[in-house]
Amino acid sequence: MSTFYPLFKTQSKLLIIVICLTILSSVMGIVIMKFINEYLLTNAESINFTLIIFTGLILLYLILTTLAQIVISLLGHKIVFNLRTHLLKQILNSRFEWVKRIDKSKIIASLTNDIQHISFAFVRLPELVQGGLFVVLICGYMAYLSVSLFLIIAIWLIATIVGGNWSVKRVYHHLKSVRQQNDDIHAHYESSLEGFKELSLNQHRKHQLYQDFIQANQNVRNHSLFADTYHAFAGNFTNVMMLMAVGIIFYLSVYHQWASFQDATTIALALLFIRGPLITAVGAFPTMMQAHVAFKAIEALQLSPLTDYNTNALNTENWQTIQFHQASYHYDNNLFSLKPIDFTLHRGEVVFVVGKNGSGKSTLSYLLSGLYLPTTGYLTLDESIISERNIASYQQLFSSVFTDFYLFTHLMGGDGTKADTTLITQWLSHLQLNTKVTVNGHQLNTTQLSQGQRKRLALLVAALEQKSILILDEWAADQDPNFRKVFYENLLPILKNQGYTIFAISHDDKYFQHADRIIEMTDGQLHELSSSPQRRTL
Repeated sequence: MSTFYPLFKTQSKLLIIVICLTILSSVMGIVIMKFINEYLLTNAESINFTLIIFTGLILLYLILTTLAQIVISLLGHKIVFNLRTHLLKQILNSRFEWVKRIDKSKIIASLTNDIQHISFAFVRLPELVQGGLFVVLICGYMAYLSVSLFLIIAIWLIATIVGGNWSVKRVYHHLKSVRQQNDDIHAHYESSLEGFKELSLNQHRKHQLYQDFIQANQNVRNHSLFADTYHAFAGNFTNVMMLMAVGIIFYLSVYHQWASFQDATTIALALLFIRGPLITAVGAFPTMMQAHVAFKAIEALQLSPLTDYNTNALNTENWQTIQFHQASYHYDNNLFSLKPIDFTLHRGEVVFVVGKNGSGKSTLSYLLSGLYLPTTGYLTLDESIISERNIASYQQLFSSVFTDFYLFTHLMGGDGTKADTTLITQWLSHLQLNTKVTVNGHQLNTTQLSQGQRKRLALLVAALEQKSILILDEWAADQDPNFRKVFYENLLPILKNQGYTIFAISHDDKYFQHADRIIEMTDGQLHELSSSPQRRTL
């Protein structure tokens, strides 16, 4: 239960109601058992009146148990709802370094399989809670009737629980293996979709992926089968042990006079009464174990804590300069590092970044945009140092089209409101997409276009946000020669006239004259190649 405690803590009032209803329903079960023992088995003279009271008690027990299960289910569904929303918020709050480092298939597995297993656990939770509490209270009642018989029963129940626990541990072991193999299955799904073109052109690679998938799928099947087998054994073992306990009770009572026949009958009836709740509790326990595995998998993602970042921590409206002060960045694998950089970006200028592949151009753009924080050194916006405290506010200065961009279909301004319809029309015309794409309700009607046209749509989305700084990572690389010329000679001047500061990674030396400054990255080091005389660099 320690795994579930942080979730229960957020619903403390509802949890108290659940506990009270569960205790009441369990106590009501004891009252019924006591009524059977003291009235139904002995009060033959007024049996009709006794049956009426008994019926009323049964109805009250039905109402209490049903209400307890409904409230527990409500609690479970609220917790799962909160867990889903918190998990997504944690992902959105996480640093870009984490997103780049983490295996996305593990995230997808957590958002689907893990959440589903946790949801199933809370569906079964009423059975575990009610069954467990009811068994404890019934055991107390049996001890009240006959201490000696109860001691034998207690030993027997302990043996039953130990045997069931051994089986449940095996269930947990195999469920954990299933969870690990599910990551591989999701990775194969992702590979089959993301690498479809390459797989179509290489039958050997396709066959290898299929064989690897079959192996992972077989592992899931085998471990799931073992888990189900041990689960079935746990339930049946408990059932058989309870039936044997009934026989032992009558044997000790009839042949050794450990208790009266009436008390023995009541105790036997109590055992049969708790057999169902005990079996369902044992049956629900593996689901709890599976949820425990799911929680551990979510914890292993090392998501960011739930923090509401202050997007107004900086005065970004009238900024003039962004400065790198000996800022560097080192990747965890130590295969590449951005050397300490001193560099100033002035508002309103167009800067081109050039360099070979792997020279650090994209890393520099990630540092500039606040997606990465410097490993050493720091950045300033005018006089303000950029840190974790104000990074979310700083990032609101930027729009971008990176090489691995994601194309959102909803068009909005930088303040979250609907994008200006006049601006939409203008930019569709600038991007020569007005005959290809329509916008309905500020939604793009299609994104099924060529890569170059999709990049134009990504630029449309970025331009409509009307942020201060626009980062373009080799944007023109996927454009045809004619539109590449349009980009450099028409679109860049339009963007600059609209007040954008443009930081563009480019290899098109034919159009370098359209930049105010050109900087070169070489093995993680920055060199300035040219600068407008009106600008100066540190």
